Amino acid sequence: MDKKFDVIIVGTGAAGLYAALNFPESVNILLVSKRELQLSNSSLAQGGVACVLDTVHDSYKLHITDTLIAGKYKNTLSAVEKLVTEGPSDVLKIKDLGVDFDLNEDGTMCKTLEAGHSRNRIVHHKDSTGKAIVDGLIAKVTQLKNVTVCDNALVYAIDKVLNGFYISILRNGEKLHYGCNYCLLATGGIGRVYKYTTNSAIATGDGIAFAYMLGARIKNLSRIQFHPTAFAADHGRERFLISEAVRGEGAVLLNCNGERFASNYDSRGELAPRDVVS
Repeated sequence: MDKKFDVIIVGTGAAGLYAALNFPESVNILLVSKRELQLSNSSLAQGGVACVLDTVHDSYKLHITDTLIAGKYKNTLSAVEKLVTEGPSDVLKIKDLGVDFDLNEDGTMCKTLEAGHSRNRIVHHKDSTGKAIVDGLIAKVTQLKNVTVCDNALVYAIDKVLNGFYISILRNGEKLHYGCNYCLLATGGIGRVYKYTTNSAIATGDGIAFAYMLGARIKNLSRIQFHPTAFAADHGRERFLISEAVRGEGAVLLNCNGERFASNYDSRGELAPRDVVS
């Protein structure tokens, strides 16, 4: 074994980076990135973050209701409640950490509308919110003395051992082996299993596979989020995302005859949830 850490975090999107920032400085952390730190699905996100910051015109109850409707009431209610009630404080925290959200003249955060939401509650940084969040968190994480970054590193095995885990990594042709008391999998989704995707090339479901092999129960694998609108390029699997925030600001969908059609299938038209628009 090359070294032992208290915690190893696999994945450097918003979840992995934010987790590293929330551990005490006494905790020794290894942060593993499959490619460069800046490449993740998080960094490709455009539209923004949904959170209730204006309790005069919006409410937690309304946000919860919108989320349940979009999820056809198959959501885990406790998870939705946690997301909605704790999310705003985390957004304000990453703002304090230096993430550059767009602001109104009075200093409040600009809020736009996205599909599935009945109120303007999407805070953003232009049309590259994910990159702004990831870049801001990277700037803070790389300043921490208790965090070691291992980038361009492929985790190829995770083994459960007494009092922790044993992580095997391939980096620059060299095999590395690290131990830890706790392992946090923040590896993102599986969009790359499809022929065309707005996900990055590294969204290959590694973390789900490792969790399964370690004994975790995997459920709802069929419920995969799609961004319905993407640029129809002539070549390549990765398609440039056209954010649904564009539709939130009034853009419409047209068929090959130049006719609007979304309202033929759902009364919410272009602002129906993603599964419907897809």
